[in-house]
Order: sequence, then C-alpha cells, then structure tokens
Amino acid sequence: MKLLLTKILPLLIPIAIYVVWLIHTRKKARTLGQPKPRMREAPWLTMALTGVAILIISLIALGLFTGDKPGGIYMPPHMKNGEIIPGEIKRQ
Repeated sequence: MKLLLTKILPLLIPIAIYVVWLIHTRKKARTLGQPKPRMREAPWLTMALTGVAILIISLIALGLFTGDKPGGIYMPPHMKNGEIIPGEIKRQ
C-alpha cells in the first residue's frame, strides 16, 4: 500500500486527469459535431514530467513531515529469550 500511495499514484495522477478530460472533450465534440481528440495525440512527455515532479514533491513532503523526532538511538530487531523484539527508537 505504501508503494502504491507514495510512488505509483503520484506518477499516474496526470494521466488520470488527462483521461477524464479526454472523455469529457470527446462527449462534447460528439454533440457539437467536431473531430474527437485521440489518446495517441496526448502530451506524454509533459504528463510524465508532471508525474515525476509530483512524485518528487510528495517524497520530500513525506520525508519532512513524517517520522520520529531526531535525537533517539535506534535499536535494531534482536532476539531475547527466544523471542524476536522488533526494532525501535529509544529516547535519550
């Protein structure tokens, strides 16, 4: 789920917006008797660069606004009495 929300979804947002716009424009063109725009004529480079920009911005925001406060000591996962203790950050 994290992979989907942080990496795949930001890349697909511009394409999804374009597809919604394309469907709306095709319906409008049909009623007005104008030529319909085609998916082949899409600004693919612009959509890809916009998706990468959204991805970079979302990863920067995720790094800045989430996580624990600095200054703790990381204790990696370890075994204690035959039981695995998960990793944690201990406060000083």
